[in-house]
Amino acid sequence: MGGKASILLVLGFSLIFLVVGQNFSGLSTRAVDNEVKYYVDAVAHSIAISGANMAANQIFIDKYWEAGYSNLSFAGGVINVIVSNNIIGLTGKVTLCHKPSFDGGHTITIASSAVDAHLAHGDYLGPCGGGGFDDQIATIISEGTYQGLTKTIVVQLRPSNFAKFGNFYSSMNAYPATGDTFNGPFHVNAKLTTYGTPVFWGKVTTKNGLKKQGTPADPKFYSGFETGVDLPLQYDTTGLRSHASKIFRDTTGNNYKTDVRLYFNSDASVTYSQSINGGVWSSPKTVAITTFAPSGVIYVERGNIYTKGTLDGKLTIVATKMNTSGAGQVFFEDNIVYKDDPRTIPASNDMLGIIAESNIRIKDNATTRGKDINTHASMFSLTGNIGPEDGLIDQAYLGRWNILGGLIAKDMRQTATYSGSTPIKGLKFVHTYDTRFLLTVPPYFPHTQNFEVVSWFE
Repeated sequence: MGGKASILLVLGFSLIFLVVGQNFSGLSTRAVDNEVKYYVDAVAHSIAISGANMAANQIFIDKYWEAGYSNLSFAGGVINVIVSNNIIGLTGKVTLCHKPSFDGGHTITIASSAVDAHLAHGDYLGPCGGGGFDDQIATIISEGTYQGLTKTIVVQLRPSNFAKFGNFYSSMNAYPATGDTFNGPFHVNAKLTTYGTPVFWGKVTTKNGLKKQGTPADPKFYSGFETGVDLPLQYDTTGLRSHASKIFRDTTGNNYKTDVRLYFNSDASVTYSQSINGGVWSSPKTVAITTFAPSGVIYVERGNIYTKGTLDGKLTIVATKMNTSGAGQVFFEDNIVYKDDPRTIPASNDMLGIIAESNIRIKDNATTRGKDINTHASMFSLTGNIGPEDGLIDQAYLGRWNILGGLIAKDMRQTATYSGSTPIKGLKFVHTYDTRFLLTVPPYFPHTQNFEVVSWFE
């Protein structure tokens, strides 16, 4: 029995080693196969990324570019890129819903010659979900193919909207100083000079560094400071006039200056009147904002806007100069605030954009002198600055200009009179950023000429 047992024992171990060896061999083969698959997958993915980056770079250089790439040899594989650039208009284009395997689809517009190929792999005509069409977006669909495997990346780009800034200035002849408080993203496309101890709660970026003055010279940057950031005040107001529901202008053919009063009421209405060439003001009329300006844009051509009140709704008001002396300004005759303050009512949909080709000013009058001023809006001054009239800066009173929103201007304006680095009269600048502007903005608010990446789908 001992000999037979030894033989059986040897046979048993041999069988075990044969089975284990077979498994090791299988594992090795599968490991090699997996490694090859992962390699092919990674290369196809990298080719798709390269195509997306190449196309994005072309759009950054030329926002109207939409040529794409067709069967472009790259790294042993092929790049195919389709660009849907809606900013150039829809003439001769077909709108369809492109449905990659990884999400619910993207509305794009393409040449009619490319439609059949898209329909063949599951796309369908019309916008995704039957929704509306975004006329300010570029979509890049990049397909990288390697050894028969295709990977797809979808990149969406939009112009950057200036309303996302709490403060934006091309230059600063007035300096943030002691008593001034700023919130939200703050950018100066030059050197930032501070005086005393102004407070910045949002991140501050500049192009040419920081200069600190005053005693003590100690600005407070609570969300960081970065220099070397170049963000020129490139603007694109395309669509403001064409999308305006109401346009005020001189219809006599003389191109006279047209001044308009817009007084907002808490019942979602506006009371308006106008004066041509400095003449008598017309009788005030009151109408619902949604009836008066269903698109959300009121446009004054060659004139000024005088405004105040309580806004219930979403609106952008525009004053243009068009080479007319004394035009293109917006004046606050009193407080202008939202009916529902988003700081206490997060569901508020009240939102105001104020656009002036020239300056934006707080009027020096009986209702503004000797009191705090409250302004709820994102304000954009194309060629000027934003702040009080001179009489309010020199008044024998030290108050606060409480701003909810943002200021975007060519230059910064002084708001108070100082003794050393201490404000002694005028209005201290107290700013709160409206965080809603990170995601949504007033109707047709100015945006940059070029695009930025807003989403990247893989």
